Amino acid sequence: MKRNLLKALFFTGAGFILLQHTASAQLSVTGQLRTRTELRDGQGTLPAQDAKASVFTSQRTRLNLGYSASRYRVFVSAQDVRVWGSDQSTISNMEGSKLFLHQAWGEMILSDSATINVENLSVKAGRQEIMYDDSRLLGNLDWLQQARRHDAIVVKFSHKGWAADAGFAFNQNHGKDTPGKNGNIYNGTPTTPVVPGTNGIGMMYKSMQYLYAARTMKFGKVSALLFKDDFQKTQTIEGVVTPVAGVNSRVTVGGALFSKITDKIGFNAAAYYQGNNDKLGNTLDAYNLTADASYSSGKFTTNPGFDYLSGNNTTKQSKINHRFDPLYGTPHKFWGFMDYFYVADPFGIDGNLTRSPGLVDYFIRNKYKANDKLIVILDLHEFYAANKLADSEINPTIATTSGRRLATEIDLVVNYNLFRNMTIEAGYATIFATDKLNLLKAPATTKQDHGQWAYMMLNFTPDFLVKQ
Repeated sequence: MKRNLLKALFFTGAGFILLQHTASAQLSVTGQLRTRTELRDGQGTLPAQDAKASVFTSQRTRLNLGYSASRYRVFVSAQDVRVWGSDQSTISNMEGSKLFLHQAWGEMILSDSATINVENLSVKAGRQEIMYDDSRLLGNLDWLQQARRHDAIVVKFSHKGWAADAGFAFNQNHGKDTPGKNGNIYNGTPTTPVVPGTNGIGMMYKSMQYLYAARTMKFGKVSALLFKDDFQKTQTIEGVVTPVAGVNSRVTVGGALFSKITDKIGFNAAAYYQGNNDKLGNTLDAYNLTADASYSSGKFTTNPGFDYLSGNNTTKQSKINHRFDPLYGTPHKFWGFMDYFYVADPFGIDGNLTRSPGLVDYFIRNKYKANDKLIVILDLHEFYAANKLADSEINPTIATTSGRRLATEIDLVVNYNLFRNMTIEAGYATIFATDKLNLLKAPATTKQDHGQWAYMMLNFTPDFLVKQ
């Protein structure tokens, strides 16, 4: 009995050691638990005169499983997001909580030294994050607790500083082929309160295709993107919007430069054009220009720059839509932490997305890295409309002054690394608005001329197979 017990203990221990060795080489088991307590008093849109601030805590819980072999990789990430004390969570302040797969993909590796002698050639299929460059147009939107992912196939290539990806997606509501349930008609506008995507687009793409190429050199990186997303056509019958056969295709093309001129000075620039048709079939003619410089001196880095996103002339109607849409990127990173622009809440005359004047953002981002544990960020934004602003049609009593200046925003973030795999972050943002920003937010009623937002976030990212 005693000998059998010793044998069992021996083989159990040996198996555990073998499993641990195998796991450390091929298997990864990681997680994330991120809680964020927020005080919102005009975050996303200006508060009404008698509005009260709200306080709540949201939580993201993830379990990630990855496995790598010589010819393939597999990754699965399960995620739960909810607000404490409720079954409701928020995307665009409206989406309910969900327990769902954030990622679930497999990658087949085609490259090897015998037949295809490149650093990497692979095919990645399944639910996955799609991120490129600085996440301006394609990013995982990690700040949002739900984040962003796509159901897609991506062919990936990289060799000696060159990289090229080709991605494809095709969405359907179901796999049925029964009368009245034609699988070729995709309803990309789900039942409220869920609002897909960002930027107030309100409709998920039917399909998308893209080509991305980049070249990394000593001075930095140059990249190019060609992206097409197709939206199911719709028709309105007695006030009901119904999807019909056919798609409206939007094409975005452009490139970016990320350079390091000296050890202290950097320069980035990007230009993108958007054409063909918008989701409603209107002719699209829009563009985005951006440039910024950075200077680092010891622990301090300053980063001034500007963003220009074209918009519509709101003083007269046009059959051409000039509003640039920053696709599926990370607006929170670029246009202020208050999330007033290009997030789920649209901005345009009386809140009408089709009457968006576009945006000019002059910014200075500052970062101070006190040590390996403490980082302080202070960003300043000055927002202007890219076009003249028409008067309100819903509420003519709202009087606006001339000019295009919308607001000034100040964002402050303090991040402290408590110890390995655990950080604490606190932030405060405030916006000082002009009467023109009030005009651009729906409904067109008198609001306060400022908003504020604060948060405290704990982020645990354990690696379950690594001793801490």
